[in-house]
Amino acid sequence: MNVPQMKQLFSASLLSCCLIAGLVLSAAPAQAEPVGITQPSGPPLLSLSAAPYYQLPSSLNHGGKVAVTNLSLDLNSNIAISRALGVGFHLGYDYTDYRFSGPVALAGLKPWGDINRLEMGVNVSYDFTPELSLYIIPSLQFTRESDASWGKAIAYGGVVTVAYDFTPGLTLGTGVAAFNDLDKVSVLPVIVVKWQITDKLLLTNPLRPGPTGPAGLELSYTPVKHWDLAAGTTYRSNRFRLGSSGTVKEGIGESDVLPAFGRLTWKPAKYFSTDLYAGVMFGGSLFVNDRNNTRISSDHYNPAPFGALAVSGHF
Repeated sequence: MNVPQMKQLFSASLLSCCLIAGLVLSAAPAQAEPVGITQPSGPPLLSLSAAPYYQLPSSLNHGGKVAVTNLSLDLNSNIAISRALGVGFHLGYDYTDYRFSGPVALAGLKPWGDINRLEMGVNVSYDFTPELSLYIIPSLQFTRESDASWGKAIAYGGVVTVAYDFTPGLTLGTGVAAFNDLDKVSVLPVIVVKWQITDKLLLTNPLRPGPTGPAGLELSYTPVKHWDLAAGTTYRSNRFRLGSSGTVKEGIGESDVLPAFGRLTWKPAKYFSTDLYAGVMFGGSLFVNDRNNTRISSDHYNPAPFGALAVSGHF
């Protein structure tokens, strides 16, 4: 990433954080719970989040290094249609800059650069009983290198889960996620966990914004009011359409990784929080396919330390 790009990314992150803070401080309070665990209630809920992170350079097994800079912006809205039915909407944007250096063996040269992801989704929740709930979450996204075609960068699919409140402090659920992601069809099981072990200890899926994603588990501890400590691990996979001017024209790139992280959260107000992350990306894998989705090259990189900041507000 060159100096103008760094300035642009920093400015966008700072502006987003200020916007969220201003909206939260001027907004009326409302209940805020993650979709997929708790039925939305009260007046319409709007949440905003901004989450930049940086992954330090790491050596590729077959030569060269890779570093990653990312900025995620998310807008969510939940509306309680009735006591049993809730509807939510999601709009998200990710900017990711992959910086390859040295003699890169992957695809012979630098395989890709800046990646843009635009995601839109709907969340529908229905309570069959006060304890038993159904969640349906279809989504559509476009993930592409800067000069790639939007029309060739479409991925779509959805998640269906059923969750049961065994006790006020224990919710368990299961379901399935199915996606058609740039000519790759994936069907995966989904496990929903929310276990309030004690007043200060919670085991759950990491649904918070940031570099973690929803697939995994996180154990959090609240030692004092306004502060949380947590640790967990997740799985992240990202496929994207390559541009027409790169090494593999209109091909497909893929990045898979297992983040293990620690989180420190400060919640000075009920509807505003700041999360500081630090951790290591394990199992980093990079793949390059041609336009027909045939594998051309792949490589893996060493464990890579990362740091992140996520700012969230609800109103």
